Amino acid sequence: MIEDLDILNSLFYRTGEIKKSEGILHLTERELDNKHPLTYYSEVTHNHERIHDCPLFLYDDFFFISNDLVHFTTLLYLLRPFINDSSKEGDTYFQRWYDARYLSYAGILHSSLYNFWDRIGDLLNCFFDTGLAPDRVYIKRVLENFPKEDKSSKIFIQLKDDYEQLVQPTLAERDEDVHNQSIPTTHYFAILLARGKEKLDKSEQKFQIADKIKEQIDIAYRGFELALRLIIERVPKLEE
Repeated sequence: MIEDLDILNSLFYRTGEIKKSEGILHLTERELDNKHPLTYYSEVTHNHERIHDCPLFLYDDFFFISNDLVHFTTLLYLLRPFINDSSKEGDTYFQRWYDARYLSYAGILHSSLYNFWDRIGDLLNCFFDTGLAPDRVYIKRVLENFPKEDKSSKIFIQLKDDYEQLVQPTLAERDEDVHNQSIPTTHYFAILLARGKEKLDKSEQKFQIADKIKEQIDIAYRGFELALRLIIERVPKLEE
């Protein structure tokens, strides 16, 4: 039992090193107007007129989902040097444990990114009249059903553009993972069945997953900030 704890503590120490060297930030390590981001969140959500009460879980969910984003991304970087590289294996693909775990953690991260963005949708729906039923509140629908008078906001336009142009292609991979074919299966067969340069391209895409996820984390945190700034800009403050 003590040996297991030593192993886990060593893992946590190593992932902490990777987090620092790769610049992978937790949401709480960002600042918004020189304030802790969740303090900023609390001030905004408590001081502006709400259409619906903000679920109590939202504050904590942003925190805990950020935990998952950081942890599993550091594991991707830990595993990446040891995953299969078909270009160095005679075009074969006898998948190793490290490779399988790398791809399975990628699947977890796609779902975590999806969850984070959906919480942004929940947040916006508390302050803007989207007309959506509670079981229809998803970030994509929230942005599509945003009040017309608020769609001219530059902040809204940036948020919508970020989501549609930078995030949705990644979340489409999550949808494929959940509804059709898992990310590990997709990458395994894409590489296995490819030939020549296509095989190299598919293999390179696999190696790029860690960097793409890290970039998506930054975009998600920017979405969190933009949502709060949009509330400040467009929603009246509560009377004191």
